[in-house]
Amino acid sequence: MDSAALMRLTNLRRHLRPQPCSSSSQRQEGGLIKVSPEVADALSCGAPLVALESTIISHGMPYPQNFETAKEIEAIVRNKGAVPATIAILDGIPRIGLST
Repeated sequence: MDSAALMRLTNLRRHLRPQPCSSSSQRQEGGLIKVSPEVADALSCGAPLVALESTIISHGMPYPQNFETAKEIEAIVRNKGAVPATIAILDGIPRIGLST
């Protein structure tokens, strides 16, 4: 791996700071990016993760079709054995993994 790629990965790691799998109930907030407990556990355990854009919710379709479609896509990802990680900026904070 070249040094530029290694630097990018190191920088991302500082922002995410996932906790070990066994301590998900005692997770502490930290970093500049908020990661849901489910996504943090998947990252820590090396579980499959699928990033999903939030544009389908915000301006891709009218409500409630947008919300229903987003939930259907998340269900498809889960049925295939991966964790969905919808990414959005809410209140100026980047978030990975949204909940209803």
